Amino acid sequence: MISGERFLSDLETLGTIGWVEGHGMDRAAYSKNYEEARTFVQKKMEEAGLSTSMDEVGNLFGRMEGTEGGAPAIMAGSHLDAVPGGGKYDGPLGVMAALEAARAIRERGIALRHPFEVVGFIAEEGGPLGGTFGSRALTGLVKDPIPEEVLNQFGLTVEGIQAARRDPASLCCYLELHIEQGPYLDRRGIPIGIPTGIVGISRYAVTVEGETNHAGSTPMKERKDAMRHATDLLNKWFAWVDTRDDFVCNVGVFSLHPGSVAIVPGAAEFILEIRSLKDAVMEEAFQRFKALCDCEAGLPVTVRRTVWKGGTDLAPGLQDAAERACGAAGIPCVRMPSGASHDANSMAHVTPSGMIFVPSIRGVSHSKEEATSPEDLARGAEVLARTIIEADKIFS
Repeated sequence: MISGERFLSDLETLGTIGWVEGHGMDRAAYSKNYEEARTFVQKKMEEAGLSTSMDEVGNLFGRMEGTEGGAPAIMAGSHLDAVPGGGKYDGPLGVMAALEAARAIRERGIALRHPFEVVGFIAEEGGPLGGTFGSRALTGLVKDPIPEEVLNQFGLTVEGIQAARRDPASLCCYLELHIEQGPYLDRRGIPIGIPTGIVGISRYAVTVEGETNHAGSTPMKERKDAMRHATDLLNKWFAWVDTRDDFVCNVGVFSLHPGSVAIVPGAAEFILEIRSLKDAVMEEAFQRFKALCDCEAGLPVTVRRTVWKGGTDLAPGLQDAAERACGAAGIPCVRMPSGASHDANSMAHVTPSGMIFVPSIRGVSHSKEEATSPEDLARGAEVLARTIIEADKIFS
């Protein structure tokens, strides 16, 4: 149905914008490289006959009208920004595949009842705006106040964020094609995954308070070493984590103060992240960690929650539609959970939402080594196009 050659050519061209050899992608939201990438996509949308627009926070839309006046729109896409040093496909694959689907539907004279919108969301990849920012703005989920200095940094206003909110009644459903960002499909040789749900994410800023002192003259038994107590706390925590299989966690940021080789650390700070499909499991895990802080740390510990994004079930009807699309195309598929968060998480709060995964080679993502075979990329775009047509049939 789609033109695989055209789709892959556009996707690879987009992947050169912000690419730095030996480093990976340099295309943070609101940067010069980001604006160049968004302009490239907007031009491709207009060449395909779509009417384009941008909202107040910088989300890009390309729209193709349907045959039923006033019908809500089917929306498909993903994000255009990248993590520092990331790959070419995390996000942009979904945007360019949705654009290719629009082109293929139009070229084959398929009349959709619903309007179809391609979306390129902004600022999905974490950062000061908190991640999935563009889709949270569209869905009205930006509820926590954003510091004024952060708003100024990106040229945003509270009023603009509020104005970006979309009336949910204008949407029929949302679909997102994405690389898996894990090894499940690649290890099993399955070309398409159909996510059943998206994990929730909670993050906590943790500070262990010790006492700064001379590293040479302070006896070991008299030290209040924040580093030693923090690592002991984490060792006990991860020993418990290893007994569970219903959540994952990570500590990817750890800092010591004052940070000198000759000074016993007076404070240790780290960010604890917990992910699970079930909000109750995330809360249970946090309470276990908090109990360890209260009883086992040996020094005062403060814990502050910085992020809470609940887990999300994806629409069964869209899972069925994607499965039928795979069957019609003769492409094997499997239903599976998503261990990463996506814009579909935000969208699922306001409209039926579904996802399609293609394999990540060796499960690598958020890395310049991220890779998916051209054949799998094209298969994903094909399944997305067919799923859009299926969705047009099942929604009123």
